[in-house]
Amino acid sequence: MTRSGYRILMIVTLVFLLAITVFVFYRGQHESTEIINRQNELVRLKQELENAARLSAALIQLDQLTINEQTATQLDILRHLGLEQSDINFTIESREIRTVGSANLYVRTVRIESALPYPASLYLLDKLNNTKKIVINQLDMNPTQEVGDKVRMELRGKVYGLDKHAGASK
Repeated sequence: MTRSGYRILMIVTLVFLLAITVFVFYRGQHESTEIINRQNELVRLKQELENAARLSAALIQLDQLTINEQTATQLDILRHLGLEQSDINFTIESREIRTVGSANLYVRTVRIESALPYPASLYLLDKLNNTKKIVINQLDMNPTQEVGDKVRMELRGKVYGLDKHAGASK
């Protein structure tokens, strides 16, 4: 091989290697961009999954705090509050419908009256307050004329209801 042939071969080899280098560089840049895009997509999907989990938990909590308006009898409301087997006077005073977005929110004003010993009255009050199923607006406690430590308790509050689908749990 002559010198000029060898030089041409070297130049062609260098141009070929340079072309391969440029190709590999741009391909690496493209793959790097693809990896970044996939990582961003993964972060977005994780956030979407977390948001869906939070929404699901919030809907479950909302379902537990409200009654099903389609089957809401006085006994259902007492069961919802955990008072179905207690010796109290329970009265539904009013019911109003509020539209929130595309849903109807049913607000019942209720009155609970009892004449129990003071510790039992406090226990009942704590029980109702801790379930967060009733919003207590007014509470009156007065001693009774009976012998002992009985008090007359009158509680007024609000119980909320929603139209729930048949598949929703109580």
